Amino acid sequence: MTRGRGRAVIVAALVCALATVPVVLTSERPEAETAWVRLWPLVGFSFVVTGVYASRRRPDSRTGGLMVLMGFAWYLPALGLLSSPPLHTLGEVLAGLWGGVFLHLALSFPSGRLAPGWDRRLALAGYLLFTVGSIPLMLFAGAGELGCDACPASVLLIDRDPDLASAARAVVAALYVVLFVIVLVRLALRWRRTPTLERLQLTPVYVSGLLTFLLVTTATAGAGDAARGAAFVASAALPFAFLGGLLRSHVARMDAELRASRARLVHAADAERRRLERNLHDGAQARLVGLAMLLGHTRGRVEADPGAVPALLDEAMTELKTSLAELRELARGIHPAALTERGLAPALETLAAKMPVPVTIDTDGVEPVPAPVAIAAYYAVSEALANVAKYARATEATVVVRRAGGRMTVDVSDDGVGGADPSHGSGLVGLADRVGALDGTLSLDSPPGGGTRLHIELPVREATRRPG
Repeated sequence: MTRGRGRAVIVAALVCALATVPVVLTSERPEAETAWVRLWPLVGFSFVVTGVYASRRRPDSRTGGLMVLMGFAWYLPALGLLSSPPLHTLGEVLAGLWGGVFLHLALSFPSGRLAPGWDRRLALAGYLLFTVGSIPLMLFAGAGELGCDACPASVLLIDRDPDLASAARAVVAALYVVLFVIVLVRLALRWRRTPTLERLQLTPVYVSGLLTFLLVTTATAGAGDAARGAAFVASAALPFAFLGGLLRSHVARMDAELRASRARLVHAADAERRRLERNLHDGAQARLVGLAMLLGHTRGRVEADPGAVPALLDEAMTELKTSLAELRELARGIHPAALTERGLAPALETLAAKMPVPVTIDTDGVEPVPAPVAIAAYYAVSEALANVAKYARATEATVVVRRAGGRMTVDVSDDGVGGADPSHGSGLVGLADRVGALDGTLSLDSPPGGGTRLHIELPVREATRRPG
């Protein structure tokens, strides 16, 4: 939800809350003033405000939108306070809509999306029971049986029959109880199957939600004003329970992502150590062992065949130079010398020179770059260009590095076949972890047939200079 839309929703909720005041003041219900003016509009407004905030904090979840919907549904019972029989009847029917939205919220928390099957059936049953479920009672109950002698008669009233009204009330109460038990079992089983860390987000929502549901069910069964008042107070705490659970959900998700990122970094470090060990064993180490054997052989030939010694020494020098060259190449793979000695731009030019396709490097006005940022940018470009060489089938590539406003952007694009998928390889995942460790962001745009563009943003924090 955008900031402007959120403000508009909050203003609309405030207007609805204020509109209930004259309705209450002109109502003939004696309990209306205390129930509505003092607390009821505030509860609805709290749902809307917390829902807007939740939508801003968790745009991937629909819970915030459902909380906003519940806040507006909370104002609908005000229609039941009007003296107009049609509006009064409409208000009595829609008075329980908030209960349906509430059940929808509880069953779909924290994603806001109902799972197919039982969850959708229960949510639909809740919407029907909390709204049209009151109609059978209104067919045979007068104002007195509905708890308000001063209210207008329902337009749905067919024949005032206290016995049929009591029977209808009993059936509705039984349906409430059945629905409550099914929801209780459903949520309890889900809670037990949930990992311990994720239970932190579900517990406040389930406890407050089920308590409210139980109190509403008790009040519907005829427990009186005490149960209705308790249900009202419990309902007032719901928006904060949902918000608290949603924020805990965000923390739990971030913790899971952090754990996964750490595991990937450990795995990548182990893999890199194994690669270095293999390269040293198969390359420089093998050559140095051969060199040692050659020098031992040369020592034995000094007296037996002095004339062969110069040639053996020349061969040893060649092997030594080759070993040093391989070690230098290996060291560049660990940390490129050009990056340390000359900076980011020359290091990227060196990378581009080794590519099998033409690569344009544009780093105008970037230097100097702090070492951690330069290293992350270098390896980002290195990984991207390696993917271009292996998979892109491109004819050219471009690297653009810019720096402005305390951030540095790195864009690597090519004209290849596109269709790159980070989930099919560990390179980009590890790169995202490296960028994320610096509070940076990484995005990939690679439509099939449309080339690939890797965009990275990194914060640039200048080192603080000590006073001279």
